[in-house]
Amino acid sequence: MNNVLIAVDTSESSFWLAYYAIGLSKRIYMNVSILMVDDEEFRGSTGSDGEWIGLPEKRLESLLAEDHSERSHINFYSTKGSFEDEVTQFIIENKITTLFIGQPETSGNRQDTKFIELLERIGNKTDCHIEVVQKVSAYDQR
Repeated sequence: MNNVLIAVDTSESSFWLAYYAIGLSKRIYMNVSILMVDDEEFRGSTGSDGEWIGLPEKRLESLLAEDHSERSHINFYSTKGSFEDEVTQFIIENKITTLFIGQPETSGNRQDTKFIELLERIGNKTDCHIEVVQKVSAYDQR
């Protein structure tokens, strides 16, 4: 059975990945885990403080409680620390086969380079397949 990890941070923009996890778990039989990492260094550099209404953990917990699947179960974990270290450790300890991570919405050469370097470091330390998911809106400009 596939062990899938959806890695999110505490920014509001990563909340949509929880919806992605729910949709994935309804289509395919697998173990799905969501890991929310509160990385103070990351949060400070993105300016994402104060975006959430209420605690991010509580919002994700209530979303998962509302919409669970008969085929799969989604486990939710929350931790503080280095995003890279916490995700890598979780992958190794839980024998994760596939990591889904959201592409940052802010783009720029420096930000894109940092994201690619993060993925390379996680990939070099683990044996799991990494998939980058991009948020797409049905209401984008035409």
